[in-house]
Amino acid sequence: MSNILISINGDCTVERNQLKNEYEHIFGVDGGTEYLYKLFLQPTQIIGDFDSIDENTKKRAIRDGADINSFDPDKDRTDLEIALDVASKNKGKDITIIGGEGNDIDHLFGNLLTISSFHSTEEIMWVTKLETIIFSTKQFFKIKKNSTFSILPLSRIENLSIKGAKWDIDNENIPYGSTRTLRNSALSEEIFIEAKNGKFCLIVKN
Repeated sequence: MSNILISINGDCTVERNQLKNEYEHIFGVDGGTEYLYKLFLQPTQIIGDFDSIDENTKKRAIRDGADINSFDPDKDRTDLEIALDVASKNKGKDITIIGGEGNDIDHLFGNLLTISSFHSTEEIMWVTKLETIIFSTKQFFKIKKNSTFSILPLSRIENLSIKGAKWDIDNENIPYGSTRTLRNSALSEEIFIEAKNGKFCLIVKN
């Protein structure tokens, strides 16, 4: 099982010190490859239809030994979906995604839904300068004490419990669209979250 970094096209505000020192695989997804070089990271593979990557950046990645994973522009899947599939084939255990921010709300929500529907890994983190969005099967999460966090329901959540927070929840059902689990605060450096059924993401203020 490996740690994988995926850099996707769209604005990227993340800073280098928010990321790990090393990753087994680093994927530059089309124009997202340029952010890797700005963060002094070298892609091991570039993925996409290459309609948004600068040609010089593409040549640099090839020169640096990156594998090329090229797809037809008329494909019926997004570059992010393809990158996540490639990560799964590389036995990705923990996946970190950067980029994909910006003003195109359809792309922003599309990325969120794409990540939330991906089940072939233990944990996916979408990291920006201000927030980290976590999709995980874990129950214990290490975050900074007094950090603000939210649980965003992506479906109805059954028997949700939260411990270690300013507002704990014990075995409650949370309907889809509820704001009940937004804007909580961690009382320690570890919080416990468990649900019997349902899908959600954890959003932590950095």
